[in-house]
Amino acid sequence: MKKLLLVGALIASGVAARAATDEVVTCRRSAIAVALTPGAPATYTVSGELCATPSERHAGTTVQLLIHGATYNYEYWDFGRFDGAEYSYARNVAAAGIPTFAFDQLGSGSSARPPSDQLTIQAAAFVTHQIVQGLRNGSIAGIQFGKVITVGHSLGSVVVWEEAINYADVDGVIVTGAAHSLTIRFVQSQAFYPAANDPDFAGTGLDAGYLTTVPNVRVNLFYAPPDDDPAVVTSDEARKDVVSAAELNTALPIVTTTATQAIQVPVLTILGSNDLPTCGPSTTGGNFDCSSAASIVAQETPFYSPKAKIHACLVSGSGHDLSLARNHRVQVEDAVAWSIALVGQPGLTASDTNLPSNCR
Repeated sequence: MKKLLLVGALIASGVAARAATDEVVTCRRSAIAVALTPGAPATYTVSGELCATPSERHAGTTVQLLIHGATYNYEYWDFGRFDGAEYSYARNVAAAGIPTFAFDQLGSGSSARPPSDQLTIQAAAFVTHQIVQGLRNGSIAGIQFGKVITVGHSLGSVVVWEEAINYADVDGVIVTGAAHSLTIRFVQSQAFYPAANDPDFAGTGLDAGYLTTVPNVRVNLFYAPPDDDPAVVTSDEARKDVVSAAELNTALPIVTTTATQAIQVPVLTILGSNDLPTCGPSTTGGNFDCSSAASIVAQETPFYSPKAKIHACLVSGSGHDLSLARNHRVQVEDAVAWSIALVGQPGLTASDTNLPSNCR
């Protein structure tokens, strides 16, 4: 039976969609062989997870591909339950009608860890490209998905940009926790240091190019009280991962140039109003204004082509880690509404003239 999803009355959590269809979201792990560069052998393994309801596991469905940020892994998108609240973008979006595939970028989580100097933003984009193709041809989950929307968080958003610029094989792009701005405060925070120097990674054999966050800085950089649960923050600190210095360094030119004008599909930017790495005095001069979705659109429009149809949503009170904030479900509502309206999902209909009120 076809479902009609009216954006103006979009679920507050994803539970409504699940109850309406009597379907339960289940998540299944996959291992994917990938190469670092075109023409190279697929000698590395990436670990990923597809979350979907039974009706979403069929050919032609639109899927969201989720790319986490620096010092995170796929768990950023499926973090668990705290104080009775489920912190899972992956499961909540699937409950609302769009299956998700989240994976550990190379170097993090359960995925392989090549030498860090090989893990550039270009390599991360090529790995993402291979996963996009696998979702389309059915080699990853046994389902030939019809459309793929890439969703990035923070550094993962830069991966999403780079993939869309170079391979033009996705149907939509969602950027969260990132824009064409990097604040002076974040750059001067000295938040990263060699993971080999961190007690959490002692004895792991990581080379000096793998970085992690200095102990106890995450709460100030990635969260904004009172929109943070101390239990989530504590768990985040305990579960921190690593990132390659090479990926951080090669990502910067994409953030500070107009390279994203090459993207020819719809783009959505979602930011928290208190996103420390993005909002405020910028390293490139000026001040990135996160006071409204309209201001975000105005500032981001010069970086995109008309085909990007740039939209933005502002999550009031949230910090950088939108998926881990108390009001994390706002991001879910925004992403689902935009995805259905601008990219489409069989059986679901919506209009971009009726996006949530915090979006423009």
